[in-house]
Amino acid sequence: APTSGLYADLLGFDPANAGIIIGMTPLAVTVSSILYSWGSSYSYKRALLFASCCCCAGNLVYALALPCRSLKMVLFGRLLTGFGSARVINRRYIADYYSLEDRTTGMSQFVSASALGMALGPAFAAALSIVAPSDVHPEDENWWTIETAPGYIMFALWGCYFLLNFFHFEEPDRQSAAYAATQPPKKREVMLTKQHSACENTPLITKEVTGSPENVQIADQLPSGNKTAHSIRGQMTSCFGHIPVMVSLLLLMLLKSVLEGISSSAPTLSRHYFHWGVDASGAYLAFLASMVLPTTVSVARFSRRYDDRELIVAMLTAMVLGITGFLVYGEHYSETRFILFGCVSFVASNALEGPTMGLLSKVIPKSLAAGVLNAGLLATEAGTFGRVFGDFWLSNAAFAGVGEMLNRTFKPMLLSVVVMLAVVLGTWEYLQPSYTLIDDDYDDDTASEEDEEEA
Repeated sequence: APTSGLYADLLGFDPANAGIIIGMTPLAVTVSSILYSWGSSYSYKRALLFASCCCCAGNLVYALALPCRSLKMVLFGRLLTGFGSARVINRRYIADYYSLEDRTTGMSQFVSASALGMALGPAFAAALSIVAPSDVHPEDENWWTIETAPGYIMFALWGCYFLLNFFHFEEPDRQSAAYAATQPPKKREVMLTKQHSACENTPLITKEVTGSPENVQIADQLPSGNKTAHSIRGQMTSCFGHIPVMVSLLLLMLLKSVLEGISSSAPTLSRHYFHWGVDASGAYLAFLASMVLPTTVSVARFSRRYDDRELIVAMLTAMVLGITGFLVYGEHYSETRFILFGCVSFVASNALEGPTMGLLSKVIPKSLAAGVLNAGLLATEAGTFGRVFGDFWLSNAAFAGVGEMLNRTFKPMLLSVVVMLAVVLGTWEYLQPSYTLIDDDYDDDTASEEDEEEA
């Protein structure tokens, strides 16, 4: 983010519209997440390796765009990098192999790791201003500059990540859950409880096994296309008709929009109001991300004492206060307000992701859990749409001029946060996780038949 505006300027692109360059990555994630959701059903390792290759290629193309003087290469490089996003794989892994009680903690730890990456990225960008030349001319062949250096460094880091995955990542044991599915219902429930397998691949297996033999035979006789279409239609209906799931997805979209608005606008706004350079704006973003780490650790601890919905209300309230103080109300706008309230908004938005993801993985209908529309995919797609919305919202606000960009971007976001807080309070009684191992769509007739067989 700190160098995107400069990169755009060198290629003859308006720096205020750098959000379009940044927005290419989340745009690609909307497509890649579906493929990774499907691929992770068979192998986590192969999906991670393919994602690493995309990120390697994307960062290299992005770095080579300046010496080649190609704006298309910049956009294509960002698109490839987004196609290598593995968030859906990581989130599904947590939802599959963490117990219900530990999921919010696991999701908060995932956010902490992401925050560490966000802190290191801008910090590297600020450090590169010392070792990479910043006074460049578009007509020169600029192979190593402050704009291209991040691409080369990320290319090397993703290459190392690929090697670590290839040699050290081990696929989790999927056979234990498959064997449990073949056991009688009572025994299967005991086995799954012992294995802490109240996870994404348990419920769908339960549904399949508890079905009557006649239903299984009928399903097997259907053409595969009909079964797939019926499954997807059922999943979509179950998802978008489920209040807790919809509230969780809206929360994820909102928090990602706010995060993207702050991180993408900070370099441009700080340069306009305070004449900050790349090193100063990079240090500011690194400071914001570093403050997320202790906050998410605290959220992980509080998640064992408080409900997810209580943590969500607390984070939304902090977001309202932060964005309110971040807005411009007169001619004078101080650096103290920019830093302080920007930090509150950014940290609260990041901290909101942990309990929201934890709640989503607990309330998602069991019929969705093992399909393509699992919690990992839904969360990633919602967050990605939020990022895209935030970037293009920011770019649209920039057309009125940099002086109007801050209020035009964050006033609607403030209104959205207030509305979302009201929605959470209005649906409070529905935002309850279910700790049962029985499928939400469990058939009463089938349960009666099992009782009769046991009798």
